[in-house]
Amino acid sequence: MKIALYIILIAAIIAGVSSLIHLYKVSNRNKTEMAKYSTKVNLNANLGKTLVIYYSLSGNTKDIALQIQSLTNANLYEIKPKEEIKQGPALYLTSKKQISSGNYPEIVNDFPNIEEYDTIFVGSPIWWYTAAPVVLEFLKEFDFQNKNVVPFSTQGSNYGTYFEDFKAKAKNANILKGEAFNNLDSKYNEQVKNKIINWLNGLTTEEQKIG
Repeated sequence: MKIALYIILIAAIIAGVSSLIHLYKVSNRNKTEMAKYSTKVNLNANLGKTLVIYYSLSGNTKDIALQIQSLTNANLYEIKPKEEIKQGPALYLTSKKQISSGNYPEIVNDFPNIEEYDTIFVGSPIWWYTAAPVVLEFLKEFDFQNKNVVPFSTQGSNYGTYFEDFKAKAKNANILKGEAFNNLDSKYNEQVKNKIINWLNGLTTEEQKIG
């Protein structure tokens, strides 16, 4: 009995130490990346009429979506599940099963008319190294009608295969360069804004090449 308890205790200590090491490494990577965006950047992006589509549970993806909206004077569309999704341990097990099976949650299908838009951003939090099941369901149902589509993600540290999965699942979409945003402390707000602007400016060049 004592041996079993010792084994459990040692395993817990190892897991705790491993978690702390991971968080330390992520913090250092974030610090290094954000240092690249310390200099203020002027917005010169011209993306035409823009729509930002997003799903957000904890608020991180919504925050990035709102910043894109503000910078591009875009309209917003929030992807909503028919049944409320609550945070908690059960969510991780449920979402993993949904991603594995392809049986995603039903969503409210009051989809926007995208005919008038030139550029469409689509944002998702990363769950199990890909898009949240709600966003995967949206991609299953929605047709982008050959519009320029720009994916973005928010995550703790690893966006996994999100961008590859998005490209494979988005129907009739001309995919432009996406961007990933780690969930950061508010002390990085200015750097995050500069990162967004730098990304948007690059998209303008990319759209011109395609056109």
